[in-house]
Amino acid sequence: MISMLDLIKVEEIDNKVIIPKEDFEKIIADVESLMETVEILSDKDLMEQIKGSERNIKEGKVKEIKSKKDIDGLFD
Repeated sequence: MISMLDLIKVEEIDNKVIIPKEDFEKIIADVESLMETVEILSDKDLMEQIKGSERNIKEGKVKEIKSKKDIDGLFD
């Protein structure tokens, strides 16, 4: 498995790690995304809503809207 450190340019100077700004910003964005994922997965109510939505989709209770005609059809 490739680690993130294998994908970015890392340099060590005087016992300090130096990385390009773009790589640092990507790491921060990835960590923020992971934190949001953990927050969602930790919210029992939200996870129940997601599971309920997935059940509704599987049971055909959700209609896909692709056009104005589809919207009009909801009110016939």
